Amino acid sequence: MPIYRDQQNPEPSTGKKQSPLAPHLTSVAGGTNPGELEERNFLDLTLCQACGGRCCQGSPGIWVDPERFWAIFFQGQHLSLEQLRKRLPELGMVLWVKTGVPIPAPQSLAAGCAFLGADGCRFSISERPCQCLALVPNKETLDQQSGCLCYLPKEYSRDAASQRWQNYWKTV
Repeated sequence: MPIYRDQQNPEPSTGKKQSPLAPHLTSVAGGTNPGELEERNFLDLTLCQACGGRCCQGSPGIWVDPERFWAIFFQGQHLSLEQLRKRLPELGMVLWVKTGVPIPAPQSLAAGCAFLGADGCRFSISERPCQCLALVPNKETLDQQSGCLCYLPKEYSRDAASQRWQNYWKTV
């Protein structure tokens, strides 16, 4: 089951939901310590267990921050696109190219993310894709038959990930 944050904080000026990590989004998305998200206590295991991983059943999350990805899986070593293509299958991952920019992601199966098991996510919290960690839970998800109504802050959107990875690929 995926791990969700336990709060929804409306932004005072706009009334929009924001991640409880909002004060830290720049530093986390910017490539600081990969364990930083793990150290935050925004998990709601009860909601997560009740939901059963609907976000994961829809589509795997992606690593928005290239530096965080390299730190987690390659001890900070940067690989070329061709090197990464060769190494991802042994990790159970693929290059996600839906935005036209290659981004590492867990393999997607008919049931959703390949890392979603009977007991939840097989990644440790510190290894999980940025998008998975950034989701702000919505209890209304439990009121519907399928789908996920959780909110993903724009700092973790596909567009944000695409821009970060495009910038990275230009440097290698």
